[in-house]
Amino acid sequence: MWRDLNTQLFLLINASDHASKLFISFAIFCANYLAFLPIIVLIIGGAINKSYRLLIIKIVITLIVALSITFLIRHLIYSPRPFALDIGTNYLYHDKTSSFPSQHAVFVWGICCTIYFNYQSQLKTLLYFCTIVALLVCWSRIYLGIHWPLDIVTGFLLSLISAYIINKIWLLRAN
Repeated sequence: MWRDLNTQLFLLINASDHASKLFISFAIFCANYLAFLPIIVLIIGGAINKSYRLLIIKIVITLIVALSITFLIRHLIYSPRPFALDIGTNYLYHDKTSSFPSQHAVFVWGICCTIYFNYQSQLKTLLYFCTIVALLVCWSRIYLGIHWPLDIVTGFLLSLISAYIINKIWLLRAN
């Protein structure tokens, strides 16, 4: 049942054979480069505003935890990418490594979830911006045929849990 739902959602989001070249180019930009934008914004923010520095440290710790778990899962459970099974259309070259969970999703959602758990009104615009970036990156990975929806959802959940745990540990240590 889950596999059928995952495949159906993938085919619903995945680009067709007749997709616009301009839209494909936009998706490739989102899949390959857009994830760097929040990092650039955070570094500039950290240079300007000292309160961003603590947030950056929490983001780095969250990403280390979440990406380490992702690394373990990917080496313990092999999940072929959609193009490896000749499902859908692939518009972006990628090795036939395990797709579960998506490292890109873990990365962008790790940033978003950390900002969310450390939310202050001054971070509202940053949170919205990073959420839009995360949605575009995750959409593009499915649209281009690199990931299954379940890879993305699992990446989000790993990021959410990691950011929550890091935030709780941080709060306990502060008290």
